[in-house]
Amino acid sequence: MEKQGATVSRYEVALDEIDGVPRPAAMGTVTIAEDEDILLVPSPSADPRDPLNLSRTRKIIFVVLLSIFSSLGLSLVSGFGGLLAFYIPQYAAAGKGYGDISALMTFPSMFMGVGNLIGVPLAMAVGRRPVYLAANVILIAAAILAAYSKSYEWHLAARMVLGLAAGQSEALVPMMIQEVHFLHERSTFLMVQSAGQTIVSAIYCLFASPIAGAIGPSNWYNLGSGLSAIIFILSVFLVPESKYDRSLIAYGQVSEAVALGKLDDIEDAPRPVTMSHRPAMDLVKYKPRTLRSDMTLFANPPDWMEGWYTIKNTFEVMLFPNVFWAFCLNGLTLGINIAIGTTYSSIVTAPPYNWANKYASYVNTGQIVTALVALPLLGNGSDWLIKRRARRNNGVHEPENRLLMLWIPVVIGIISCVLYGEAGAHPERFHWFAIVFAFAGYYFCFVGANIAAITYLLDAYPARAAPMLVVICAFRGFVSFGTSYGVTKFIATAGYDGSFGAYAGMTAFFGVLGIPVFLWGKCIRRFTGKWAQKEMTGKPSMAR
Repeated sequence: MEKQGATVSRYEVALDEIDGVPRPAAMGTVTIAEDEDILLVPSPSADPRDPLNLSRTRKIIFVVLLSIFSSLGLSLVSGFGGLLAFYIPQYAAAGKGYGDISALMTFPSMFMGVGNLIGVPLAMAVGRRPVYLAANVILIAAAILAAYSKSYEWHLAARMVLGLAAGQSEALVPMMIQEVHFLHERSTFLMVQSAGQTIVSAIYCLFASPIAGAIGPSNWYNLGSGLSAIIFILSVFLVPESKYDRSLIAYGQVSEAVALGKLDDIEDAPRPVTMSHRPAMDLVKYKPRTLRSDMTLFANPPDWMEGWYTIKNTFEVMLFPNVFWAFCLNGLTLGINIAIGTTYSSIVTAPPYNWANKYASYVNTGQIVTALVALPLLGNGSDWLIKRRARRNNGVHEPENRLLMLWIPVVIGIISCVLYGEAGAHPERFHWFAIVFAFAGYYFCFVGANIAAITYLLDAYPARAAPMLVVICAFRGFVSFGTSYGVTKFIATAGYDGSFGAYAGMTAFFGVLGIPVFLWGKCIRRFTGKWAQKEMTGKPSMAR
């Protein structure tokens, strides 16, 4: 076996100790630093059609298109908060209460979770690209149906279908983005996607009220469908399939491969690769990447068992203590963010602020600032931190280091909840900027919890990327629905200060639970790793 640095010797250590029954490393513990260079995890192949071998320009276009798709989907769901004032008189006349009208916000968020439960297993079975393109088409159709709905019931139904399509922005889009990037840059590009999504969504939601006031709320939907159609056309040509089968060894998971008896995988797997020494493309063994190959709808043969494994493993990994904590924190912060988005227009359009209905959505302005702060802090900052920590740990990366930045958004979220509750209960004591700051501040909390949870679990369980994303993005939708659905009744009984004070307490509680996850996460991974590998005995592919 040809040696290519310290990491190959790690393969040999694992092989030499097979008869000695070594204590396996916890899943997710992997070498990413070697001297002054960075090891590429997963190891790229010499195949020109390997998504990891896309050029930097192609990757940027890939991320931009996926980000705009997710922005439009989430805007059409969450931006409706700025339009509530236009629909309240119409639906109140039809006998609908404020709770019914707020359901136009909360039910689509739940259906985003349902969309993940359907979309991700399907993407594992037939590929990411066909599901992504289908979600684009459904988004366009649902927006048109919402624009021309003639009753509350049809409007609600259209928005729930809209949620199914928009849900793909939560799990499928991050999965596709992480599949074309390496571990050491994963947080940066997921944060780029999140920041771009936040900025575009904020701008689109910012003008929701003015657009509705000028040309009617239905044309706000029509604009969204038109922009989605443009993204769909560009994606047909510029978003290739991101699924690519890789062995456990390509992800640095030597101990797991040894435990499974896959010694041939170790011999056949790509050798460790550093940033400064990438393998040359092999055009003899592999076909070149072309426009036609990129436009192929089904680049991989359908494997329906992979879809079944994803569904089955989703309910298994959900019981892992660290996974359960991550999706509860994520769902809670999303639900509180939705609760704020559902209620802010009622506060700013009432005395003493007296904003006109068409200006209510301007509260979203703060999210642009949030994105610009979160990108360097939570994206680049997280990747810089894990590389620094790895170098201090003999080059070994521990996924729990992804949680070190989490305290910042959690603290800001607690402050924002308390401030929003007090400003909502006593608006005469606070400037309207308190509402804007609290909305942006808690969105920062949600983004921070989201990025930390996703990157942590993807690093911790690389063999279970899809189930982890389904748990985070689908089940958080149900948690967020439970958190936000009864917000109007909660406010009516406890007041803004009481209800959002309780939300602040829950944010603090789940934030503090992150401390034992950080301290004992490796022990949890060591214990749960055997279940995360249960279905890997047939095909050594990271696609499962």
